[in-house]
Amino acid sequence: MSVLMRACWAVAFLSIPLAGCIGKPRNPAATQPATAIDPAIAEPAYWLSQPAAAEVTNSEFEKLWDASEAVARQYLFPIDLRDYRQGILKTEPVISKQWFELWRKDAGIAKDVAEDSLGAIRRTIHFQFTRNLDGSYTVTPKVVVERESRVEPKYATEIQKPSLYWYALRRDTALEAKLATSIESKLKT
Repeated sequence: MSVLMRACWAVAFLSIPLAGCIGKPRNPAATQPATAIDPAIAEPAYWLSQPAAAEVTNSEFEKLWDASEAVARQYLFPIDLRDYRQGILKTEPVISKQWFELWRKDAGIAKDVAEDSLGAIRRTIHFQFTRNLDGSYTVTPKVVVERESRVEPKYATEIQKPSLYWYALRRDTALEAKLATSIESKLKT
């Protein structure tokens, strides 16, 4: 084999790894901003319209309401809205548990605590009360998880006024199940 032929084979062999770097990116998410999501799922209303993960039923509305309110306070969520007619009990949004806050119970699993510790994440509890056909009442706790997003002042424009906003990520079904269990325990006492 001639020297020229060997040199051609060497160049061809060494250029194979470079061929993968040219063309379309393998992960299109790497080229998009973190907040590039469907606007509908960024709203809490979208997540609240999803089916409940847990529920508690009791024959007495007032006992069920009081137990739900007590559980919200037990989990360190201040009450924001009490609407008895509509059957809505809502808490204020609370910044979620950090890794060093061992006394808090608002992050469902270890993955949630890690996520909460890396960025500003908050949770809001929405209790929805309904009357059943048999005269009993059911409460469904729904927890909406939101992430904080900031726009640096140097990137803000006249059109884009808010430099800080929250967008919904998902529901915390693990916390919803814990809340339902805690409400059931309160009803037994």
